[in-house]
Amino acid sequence: MNNSRRIEKPLWYDEESLVSTEFRRLFSKIRHLNKTDHEIRNLLVTSAVLGEGKSTTAAYLAAIISKYQNTNTLLIDCDLRRPAVHKLFNLDKDGGFIDVALKEKSLKSVLKSTFLPRLKVLTSGRLTQNPAEILNVPTIHKMFQEIKFYFDTIVIDCAPTIPVSDPLVLSSEVDGALMVVRAGKTPKETVKRATDLMRDAGMKILGIVLNNVEDVLPYYYNYQYDYREYATDSF
Repeated sequence: MNNSRRIEKPLWYDEESLVSTEFRRLFSKIRHLNKTDHEIRNLLVTSAVLGEGKSTTAAYLAAIISKYQNTNTLLIDCDLRRPAVHKLFNLDKDGGFIDVALKEKSLKSVLKSTFLPRLKVLTSGRLTQNPAEILNVPTIHKMFQEIKFYFDTIVIDCAPTIPVSDPLVLSSEVDGALMVVRAGKTPKETVKRATDLMRDAGMKILGIVLNNVEDVLPYYYNYQYDYREYATDSF
């Protein structure tokens, strides 16, 4: 882990903003769930389709948990087709999840430091033409066991649910999922289809994060989206 140099706080993170206030409220609700249900330490953040703001949501939530719960927290970029976490934190994408899953690099060697001392990032790693196969390699469960040994809380930014099955594949590795929905954009039927798919896969849906209400919450993805095609970024 690289902890020697001071890392600048990203521009999107502002503790005094209304956005931070809302994420602290979300964090409080998750903590309340821990008191009333099984312990929630491993969260998956997804959306029904592209453009909902799931990557920013995952990043903000991981930062808030790390700071206010004061626990070792790992943010993992498991959107292996359109990774965004490395851009949000101004990190090198290469050397990350894919490299560890394929046993080309060790977990410790690719963990990246952030502006918060107890928040680390596992970027996507080098892009591949077969991301679905990466999540199904036999070593994935063992990899997550190692991650859970070193970190108290894990937040996973995963691909949208309808175009690809990636979030469903990871259902057994997490305690629950948050669905990010962009207000005024995503049809109710689309959200219902996504949540039905998640429940059918055994995923516990912790709640829905309504994004972009009165343009309050910034979102990272900014593409016109047709969920019949979910293309991979260039290599």
